[in-house]
Amino acid sequence: MKFTNATLNLSMTKFSRLAHDNQALSLLVVAYLSFVWGTTYIAVKIAIRTVPVFMMAGIREVVAGGLLLMVALVREKPRNYKIGEIIRQGVYGLGFFTGTRGLMALALEYTTAGLVALIFSLIPVYVLFLNFFVGKFFINRQIQIGMLLGAAGMFLVFGESLGGLFDLVQLTGIGIAFMAALSWASTSVIVSEKQETMPPLTRASIQLFFGAAGLGIISLVTGESVDLGAVAPEAWLAILYLAVFGSVFAFVGFMFAIKHLPVARATLYAYINPFVALFLGWLILNEPMSLELLLSFAVTLAGVFLVNRGYRKYGG
Repeated sequence: MKFTNATLNLSMTKFSRLAHDNQALSLLVVAYLSFVWGTTYIAVKIAIRTVPVFMMAGIREVVAGGLLLMVALVREKPRNYKIGEIIRQGVYGLGFFTGTRGLMALALEYTTAGLVALIFSLIPVYVLFLNFFVGKFFINRQIQIGMLLGAAGMFLVFGESLGGLFDLVQLTGIGIAFMAALSWASTSVIVSEKQETMPPLTRASIQLFFGAAGLGIISLVTGESVDLGAVAPEAWLAILYLAVFGSVFAFVGFMFAIKHLPVARATLYAYINPFVALFLGWLILNEPMSLELLLSFAVTLAGVFLVNRGYRKYGG
């Protein structure tokens, strides 16, 4: 088959148009993630009103894991995996979903959705500290400025939302949220050490199932029980929303966006989620919000942005 310049130009035009379309769709996905991952904190708070914390989180992960596995079977070629591969993904699932999602839901029993979302937005800072602690990274000037801004912002947030750090209930929620975020960060650092051969959707579904199993065990040990007749309809809707839109659609969308956009653009949602959670917490759950609190969030997230930029300069 003979290729002419016209044929080559036509092929390049089609490729360019496809790339442009994928980028445009990816930006829509980032907008989706910016909103939906901010709403998940509100949905969790609604669900745990009538469903025990760890039971609710476990149901969410089971439903999400089942749906994601079906997607994986269609999009990824299934094969026999070594038991060691499955167990390793299971351990990651315990960190990501039993530790992080379980503790995050527990934190939301004690403190506001916006504050928990803000603490989770600091996960890149925790990852940096963990890498620095094991000697894999050093802190440059941009990161130093970002950390100072982040610390100042968090101080302002606490002063505004906790009334001088004397609210023990809020402090309990903040402490649990920090542990949840640290669980995600430490698991992320461990995962980054391994080269994975298992396809991403299959990995995620295995992690979700193991995470759900861990949450189920905690639910049994802590004696959680529920009267199904007393569960509010909105709680079931919230769990379904978390599983379908907050987990499956969001994960598949993120995988698409990260493939077609630079990391800095694909992860812009992390700077918007806390504001979505703060606004919807105020609008739907009557949680406190003020101009001072908004400015405190902005200062904190500006610090996180600088930390991320400085981290990526060194391939982080």
